[in-house]
Amino acid sequence: MLRLYRENKNNVNSKLIELSFKSNSWIEEITKQLGPEYAAVYAFPKLDDDYINFYTTRSGEFDLVDSNNREFYAPLVKAYKTNVQKVLDFLSSSKPLLNPSLESSRKDLHDIIENAERIYVVNKNVCVGLNSGTAPIKPAVIPAAAAVPPIVATPVAKRGCLFPFLLLLLLLLLLLALLWWFFLRPWPFNLFDKGFEAPIVAEKVVEEPKEADPLPTVEEPKVVPADDEDAKKAQLEAEEKAKVEAEAKAKAEAEAKAKAEAEAKAKAEAEAKAKELAALKAKKAAEEKAKKEAEQKALNANKIPKCKTLKEEGKMPQMAIALDGSQSMLLDYGSSNRIIAAKTAAKNLVNSTDKNVKIGFIEINGCPVSKNRGFYEPHQRQALLGSIDGINPFRYDGKTPLVNGLEQLSSMLDGVNSDAVGILISDGEDTCPFTANMNVCSVARNIHAKKPKLKIHTILIGDDIDSAACIANITGGKVFKPRDANQINTFVKEAGASMKKVCE
Repeated sequence: MLRLYRENKNNVNSKLIELSFKSNSWIEEITKQLGPEYAAVYAFPKLDDDYINFYTTRSGEFDLVDSNNREFYAPLVKAYKTNVQKVLDFLSSSKPLLNPSLESSRKDLHDIIENAERIYVVNKNVCVGLNSGTAPIKPAVIPAAAAVPPIVATPVAKRGCLFPFLLLLLLLLLLLALLWWFFLRPWPFNLFDKGFEAPIVAEKVVEEPKEADPLPTVEEPKVVPADDEDAKKAQLEAEEKAKVEAEAKAKAEAEAKAKAEAEAKAKAEAEAKAKELAALKAKKAAEEKAKKEAEQKALNANKIPKCKTLKEEGKMPQMAIALDGSQSMLLDYGSSNRIIAAKTAAKNLVNSTDKNVKIGFIEINGCPVSKNRGFYEPHQRQALLGSIDGINPFRYDGKTPLVNGLEQLSSMLDGVNSDAVGILISDGEDTCPFTANMNVCSVARNIHAKKPKLKIHTILIGDDIDSAACIANITGGKVFKPRDANQINTFVKEAGASMKKVCE
């Protein structure tokens, strides 16, 4: 579940507050009736103490559609409106619900979705609508029933003389008979026309006599003088000789051209082959160089630095644990509850961490700020274990200052000159009044820009903290979602594995 928005319940209308108690039932109803993609078109409200949180079944990063990006998101908004219309048609229809107890809130949900004043884009590929409930909800306009005119008894007409009526009827029948006689009666007019038609006489065509073909004229052969015959013969011989010479010249030019083309082709092939050999040689050299660099890198990675060197250079790795101590951590978690499982995992991590590493500890409990217990030197491990055991969800107001805890975690670690690891263990969103609406992803981006060597691993307990996964994704850490106490212990140990042995 991804929280998109929150609002103080005193600013929200009563219909939306009533809907918050039925959100899960409505999500299940729409999923079964229309499909999960239609249950995700609207962010359903859920009551959390003094606030109304708006959640969607989607997960990931989100962006509010406004005047600056509306044109860019236009295709997604268009698809969203199509899906919303299908949900509205279903809610306004008479189709029976699988859960009859939801029938009383069917019209209210229709009006709330129809009046959604916010649209969010989640993961840059789907839109989700949201009605914060701060504005009055306009009910759907239902046309009023048409007024039914009163039934007035028709007075019974008095019986009069029928003679005028019968006379009028007779005249109408006569008129119809005349019209039929002159226009519709199929009597044979064409028979009368045939009697007056003039007979058609075929004209005899007289052909004109053809002229006789003229007799072909026979020309007498001309007598050519002997001198003209010799000249003609000499001309033919000259033409034949010129033709042979032209053919020989064309053949020689074609052979020369073919030879030049063959030489050019051979030269090009030789150059291509030489180029190919050079490329193969360069590729082989590059591969050998990359292989040597990889081997050297692996050798350096496996080589554990000297503790004395790291201390002198001020590059000893650091680690800090931020543990959620709010009242929601008292929920059952298998054979124990969340807070006991988290404490046990944190203490096991402390005992397995390299004795040269200082460990910081932050208790995320009580608004407006988290409780920074500071760094514990290697010889103070027992005191650190006592601080972890001392977390009490009832000591403060029980709320979760998650954003402040994240900022304090980054401020106490280096992350610039030396490597640093932060481990965040929490089960909920920020619930403090001044930081609840802040985007934890934006906070994580600012931290990573300032401290690129700081990796924050997130141990997310429960289903209401999916949005905090971006903290690990942005800083280069890992996201862990345990389902029981054993997995919490395993994942916390894996998150701090790089601190088990940092030097020798």
